[in-house]
Amino acid sequence: MRLGQNYQILAFFLLVVVFVILERVRPAREVDRWKDLKIDVLSFTVAVGINQACKLILGAMFVQSLPLWLSSSVAGLQSLPSWARICFAILIVDFVIYWIHRAQHRSDVLWRTHAWHHSIEQLYWFSGFRTSFFHSFLYAIPATSVSLIVFNLTPLEAGIGYSIGLLVQFWEHTNLRVDVGWLKYIIITPDYHRVHHSTGHNRSNYGTTFSFWDRMFGTYTDPVNVPLNAPLGFGEPIDEKQLPRMMLGV
Repeated sequence: MRLGQNYQILAFFLLVVVFVILERVRPAREVDRWKDLKIDVLSFTVAVGINQACKLILGAMFVQSLPLWLSSSVAGLQSLPSWARICFAILIVDFVIYWIHRAQHRSDVLWRTHAWHHSIEQLYWFSGFRTSFFHSFLYAIPATSVSLIVFNLTPLEAGIGYSIGLLVQFWEHTNLRVDVGWLKYIIITPDYHRVHHSTGHNRSNYGTTFSFWDRMFGTYTDPVNVPLNAPLGFGEPIDEKQLPRMMLGV
């Protein structure tokens, strides 16, 4: 477990350095990082704590309640090479999260778990950690269950998977202009996800790692059709009295 945690910590700080440099070299928009820095730091601290707590709680629950028939049915998947189990876990988790994310935008109740994330008006690598308690809990369910129950990832393998997820978290929210060529048909890009955060387009581009889910299920909006300077967030000021409720996600 310790090795996996060390891997995650190292990956985080390396990614911070990389994306700070990238945003300075090729920024997509002008961003005032000081405007919401205090609230972003608070959100990051809360998000990390909640994420780790959810993984520990859910991990213990899933391992203790795992039925024998399920253990035998996934034995073949668990015998795959390490790289294959990590890749398949990422693919399956992202598919489930696509539908959770989509439901958050279609259901008033679930939207409350996600609204805090869409309060972001200054989108850059650090702002993407603005997630509510129940948002983190919902996303931790497939991430933890698929990793532990379906593929039985070791702490190191889970740490590698987590680091890849962290890379995606940085990548999709970074203030960067980049052309990835044909890869845009497979993975999301900062422009792609910026459309999702723009006012008036948040019911499209739900993918969090792969872009082909939106193309397959009819929720894709081409970033070319949305102005680069389109406003982000709700389009109106946030009532500070609502912040505790939004951060909780209720």
